[in-house]
Amino acid sequence: MTAIQRVSNDPGSDQIQSALRQHNSGRVVPFAAPHTLAELLTQHVQTALSLSGADRSAWNGQIVEAGEGILGLAHWDGTLHLDREFILAPLHDLYARAGEARPTTTLARYRDALLTLLHEQSHFLGPHGSTQEAARAAFRTPGAKALEEGVAEAWSHTHLDAYLRLLSVPHHAPGIERVATQPSYQAYVPATLALTNYLDHRRHHPPGSTLTLLNRQTTEGQWPLVTDLLYRSTTLPRLVPHTEEPEIRHTLETHLRDAFQSLEILQLTPQAIAAHRSHSTLQTALSTLDQKLERLATAFTRTQQSPANTVERSRTPQSPDDSFEMTR
Repeated sequence: MTAIQRVSNDPGSDQIQSALRQHNSGRVVPFAAPHTLAELLTQHVQTALSLSGADRSAWNGQIVEAGEGILGLAHWDGTLHLDREFILAPLHDLYARAGEARPTTTLARYRDALLTLLHEQSHFLGPHGSTQEAARAAFRTPGAKALEEGVAEAWSHTHLDAYLRLLSVPHHAPGIERVATQPSYQAYVPATLALTNYLDHRRHHPPGSTLTLLNRQTTEGQWPLVTDLLYRSTTLPRLVPHTEEPEIRHTLETHLRDAFQSLEILQLTPQAIAAHRSHSTLQTALSTLDQKLERLATAFTRTQQSPANTVERSRTPQSPDDSFEMTR
């Protein structure tokens, strides 16, 4: 990461710092669409909320320049950290040169900066009653970081053009919608898309539905939601005794969490290799999952049909396969 460069040692002549002070003071009242950097920083959260359908944002309204080596950071205290060189300076330039024709390289810088803004705000989104404290604790659990980052990046990338239109960015930077950019987090995004597309297919929902639902959750709620959507997409709710359901759900969640946890090491590999391995890892995990779900359904169907089931509905595994490794 390139070190942050200050425009001037005099904060009064630094237009980016001036925009941050304007925004952080709470005195910025944007028009229907932002016309300045300060207005964009103030208005972007409502646009993210509207686009995502989330109930709330944990952002505390404050934005500061990120430290060296950090592009963007949704801090657990609710503060948004943004890099000057790669985020704030391009966004300031976007409005300073509003309406001008600009080369593709410049438009790509604007687009990447706005993508980061949407990505970081996605980390703050959540349902009513969610807290940063609970999300932070969940973030430390296996597979949580990979899913959280994968969801934020995949959702932000697929919804970026809609985000730009809601903010009227194409009016200020003509041609920006025709510029292609690549998602970051290639260790996580292909796996996330493989999982969410799989759940969309199982649930007979339109592509992208599961990704949007997960983006509305904090880290605390993402894996429980994945597990619930998966479980209810099967025949198991009609077959599994109520007392055994928690253990089955836990086993399904652990299987997928382990697959996502194994992606962590891919962050150290080149992007193309990471993307390939991320996708193949999840495809393997999902194939194994299908086989295990089929064995579970067969085992519980057999149990329901057993004469002993008329006396006692407790299930005794009939074979090692039937147990589905329920005591991991």
